[in-house]
Amino acid sequence: MTIKKAYHGGAFFNSIGNDFSKLEKSKEVINADVLDAWFDPTPKAILKLKKYLSWIVKTSPPTRCEGLIDTISKYRKIPKENILVGGGSSDLMFTFFPNILQKKESVLILDPMYGEYAHIFENITKTKIIRYQLESRNNFCINYNSLVKKIKTENPCVIMLTNPNSPTGQYWEKSNIVNLIKEFPDKLFVVDETYIEYIGKQFSLEQEAIKNNNLVIIKSMSKVYALSGARVGYLVANRDITEKISQIIPPWSVSLVGQICAVEALKDEEYYLIKYNETQKLRKKMMNSLKDVSSIKLYDSVANFFLIELIDKKLKADAIVNALREKNVFIRNCNSMSKQFHNNFIRIAVKDDKSNKKIIKELKNLI
Repeated sequence: MTIKKAYHGGAFFNSIGNDFSKLEKSKEVINADVLDAWFDPTPKAILKLKKYLSWIVKTSPPTRCEGLIDTISKYRKIPKENILVGGGSSDLMFTFFPNILQKKESVLILDPMYGEYAHIFENITKTKIIRYQLESRNNFCINYNSLVKKIKTENPCVIMLTNPNSPTGQYWEKSNIVNLIKEFPDKLFVVDETYIEYIGKQFSLEQEAIKNNNLVIIKSMSKVYALSGARVGYLVANRDITEKISQIIPPWSVSLVGQICAVEALKDEEYYLIKYNETQKLRKKMMNSLKDVSSIKLYDSVANFFLIELIDKKLKADAIVNALREKNVFIRNCNSMSKQFHNNFIRIAVKDDKSNKKIIKELKNLI
């Protein structure tokens, strides 16, 4: 029996060592195949970890993440009863969906979209997947009317959206989703907002999830707070939903390192706003460096990554990815994120300026 596991980036650990035996090589490797932040977490978190590291590592965290939930509530203006936290958004996904979906039900997802959702629906909940295909000619943007038609025709129980979407980097105006949840009050809408802070927290639908019983927001704190290694995420939903799911979330679901870092990150909005602005500039600079390459098509983005289509038929995503790995540059082959990708799309994460220049240089040498 073949065990299917969710596919991710992270191949760069093959160079560093999955047993962490060569961590000194982390300075030589460019890990642009995952969407980790290029900047450091808030210095306030690092300072606290350094000062109390020995105690933090050996001490059990607050059992139900009470302080973290209090902080999310305060800084995001969300009632505590509408919040669930977990060890990253993946932890919450694997807890949430198996407990709300039945095998006979169906889920509508975007195509392309973050591949972990399709994995959960295909292999864990074993629900029917309906794919709403986004078109490259429209820059992979959602068309409201065609999505409404798809929902009416296919009648899914759950509509799963990522906004901004990965790997496309496209943001869909939140008014569209507000209209959808009103038009289909009997459908459950789940929106992953992992990258929303890159354009501004005011674009989040968290407040709508508090008021509507058919909207759930999933948030990772990895990518926008530079906490990927700490593993923290939270979910916002109507109280009926959070009370049901809270019963099956285990104690100590977020490490003490994660809880401390997340609390400090939420408090230091000013620091992160500066980093988000720098990220936008770095992404635009990278894309400008590639805009004259005729063998590719660039898709603009609002987040810390962008998508590239290889329009020269001689170019293959797997060959480019493998060749770059020889240079310690890791980027993502997007095949696992869409049924319509056929070894012809790559995604690049934005890193610091020096690393970005190396990515561009090595990529241009190949294409």
